[in-house]
Amino acid sequence: MPLLNASSRQEPEGKIGARHLRAPALCFLHRYRTCSENQGGLVWTLALVALLGTVLIGRAEVAAAQTGPAAESGVFLIRSGGRNIGSERFQIRQTASGWEATGELQLEVPGGQRVTEICSLRVDANWKPTVYQREQQTPKKGSLTADFRPEGTTLTAKTGAETQEQIFLLPDRNLVVLDTNFFHHYGLLLRQYDTGRPGPQNFNVFVPQEATPSTISLVLLGKETLGTDGAPLELNHFQASTEDIKIEIWATDQREIRRIEIPQATIEIVRQTR
Repeated sequence: MPLLNASSRQEPEGKIGARHLRAPALCFLHRYRTCSENQGGLVWTLALVALLGTVLIGRAEVAAAQTGPAAESGVFLIRSGGRNIGSERFQIRQTASGWEATGELQLEVPGGQRVTEICSLRVDANWKPTVYQREQQTPKKGSLTADFRPEGTTLTAKTGAETQEQIFLLPDRNLVVLDTNFFHHYGLLLRQYDTGRPGPQNFNVFVPQEATPSTISLVLLGKETLGTDGAPLELNHFQASTEDIKIEIWATDQREIRRIEIPQATIEIVRQTR
């Protein structure tokens, strides 16, 4: 899983974006290879995704998950090492066919230019992704579109006059989109956690900007009291884990996120309350 990282590792030429907040490459979208450029690599990717699908395919659907409020909106303040580096304005709303989540990201990358991106994710009534779009507006323009279909997920990247595609055979069940730097996606993940089944629950993950499938485990650790603008608030403490990273999440009973911490990356995401 990608994670917020304030390092300044340079990406190879031709890539846009990078793992969470890896400056300055965040300003450029990834260049996705086509089948003709890397047929072997694509076959390996499809095999990996198929393997991930078998891991969770036998598990029951999350039927008793907490759906949360029919509409939610807010602003996350993003901090790195105690310094404000950006914000994310988001909205989650119920639609006739399922749910739609939108976000607008503003980042001031140290030593780099201001980054502005927007995204939109639509899922059906069973939380299965149907369409995801991400658009970078500054400093360079580019877009990603993931079209989720039973026959395969098509990921299309556009940068200027160049358009490239990859196809993924993603698992059909317990699939979530957690894209780089858009933290409101974790709100959708929390809504799928079934409190009727205590303990870790596994989900398949697709990260469009990284063109990467993965898995994540989510567990409710219990209730904790956190100070919010000086007032104590009892929240649910969730922990999302991969092989590489642990993400601490505090949310209300309605699964509205109030705080996210990624200790390994010294990243904090705090919900604006005023």
